[in-house]
Amino acid sequence: MMEAWELQISVGDLLIDFSMIGLLLLCGTAFRRFIPFFQRFLIPSSLIAGFMGLVLGSEVFGLLPFAADRMGAYVYHLLALTFICVGLFKTEQKHSWGVVNLGFMQVVVMLIQGIVGLSIALIVVITIVPDFNPAAGILLPLGFAMGPGIAYSIGQSWSAFGFENGGSVGLTFAAVGFLVAYFFGMMLVNKEVAKHPRRELATHIRTGVREEGDRPVGSLQTFSNASIEPFAVHLALIGAIYLMTYWLTSGLAFLLNQAGLAAEIPVLWSFHFIFANVIALGVRRVLLKGGRGAWIDNGTIHRLTGSFAEYLIAASIMAISLSIALRFAIPMALVCVVGATLTYQFLKWACWKVFGEHQFERFIGMFAQMTGTISSGLALIRVTDPDYRSPVAQELVLSSGMALSLGFPLLILINMPFTVFDGDFEGFLIVLCLMLAYLAVLLGAWYGYFRKKTAQQPSMQAEKQT
Repeated sequence: MMEAWELQISVGDLLIDFSMIGLLLLCGTAFRRFIPFFQRFLIPSSLIAGFMGLVLGSEVFGLLPFAADRMGAYVYHLLALTFICVGLFKTEQKHSWGVVNLGFMQVVVMLIQGIVGLSIALIVVITIVPDFNPAAGILLPLGFAMGPGIAYSIGQSWSAFGFENGGSVGLTFAAVGFLVAYFFGMMLVNKEVAKHPRRELATHIRTGVREEGDRPVGSLQTFSNASIEPFAVHLALIGAIYLMTYWLTSGLAFLLNQAGLAAEIPVLWSFHFIFANVIALGVRRVLLKGGRGAWIDNGTIHRLTGSFAEYLIAASIMAISLSIALRFAIPMALVCVVGATLTYQFLKWACWKVFGEHQFERFIGMFAQMTGTISSGLALIRVTDPDYRSPVAQELVLSSGMALSLGFPLLILINMPFTVFDGDFEGFLIVLCLMLAYLAVLLGAWYGYFRKKTAQQPSMQAEKQT
């Protein structure tokens, strides 16, 4: 992924690109504000902007000067910036019954998606499309469950191993996942709502615009404007951490090269977002020690996280190669349909089996997150729980941190067909077996936790702390 750092563009190109994405975000916001179709399915403005850019860009009408390689580079860097913000955000870690179970559930779904995607891809290669790269199937959990940034970063790193279009395939899966999360997800929500009376959604949730008098405080000023703008300090901190991320990754790449492992360097650069998150966590711990980091305002960090994510989602849709998507439309559609169906079936079974209350909220939140992003899950939960009175929204956020830890071995496995087996067909079969083995281990650990806690508290409900 060094090409994302070495891509030669002018300052003018950079400014024009982000200005055009900004214009499309404004258009998307206006469409959400005035068009009932987008309000009905709660389609985010960034998703509307992304598809507008895809259609108006070089892939279809060629009216806007968007280049796929530049959009991909923006996705790569915005991913790391988002993970830095996540690392800087101060949270109270609560390992509740709901958090732990949802954490296990997320990683199990990722493994199911990976196993299904790779299995179908291998069958497709053997039977109907010999030039279909089996690695495309492994990108399903990255695009669906982990988001467009990770799907592009890891998929694009495989170009060094001969899979030239991995990044675009990952973004295509992510785009389909967003459509599944919002359109199919909202169909499920509306079906559930028809059974149970509920309060009407607040107008701003539908339209995306808050009226005057209904505008909560988004951040606090922790510095005096007479000295420096507080927003600038937070932005500077994020920039400094990203610089440290670059130094660390460059240093590790140098060591790999010296050790004769130069082939691993592209994958190393694809994991830069992990390094960024770890460094941010370390910086936060150092700054918070002794109260020195009280100037880090959660509200400001949250606003920056959301801003980076909006541009990331829009750029990720614009970076899709429609020619690649159409060329392998049948196998990719098969992977998406089967993957989404099994995700739905497993989560529906698991949420009603594990939890005693708020089953639907947990199910729809998990389903939207495992096909879209955590923002998708929170948006759909809000339809049935407008004020977030249940603990589900907080559980969904906290469980993502646990899922990141449990899911890291999956990221290692996903890269093994190239890093260990040089892209050989047999290597994909071995990785498929390893994913099955890890799924068995994870299910065993989850079952052990479930039995232990329910034995200690037979009447345990989802809202009780462990």
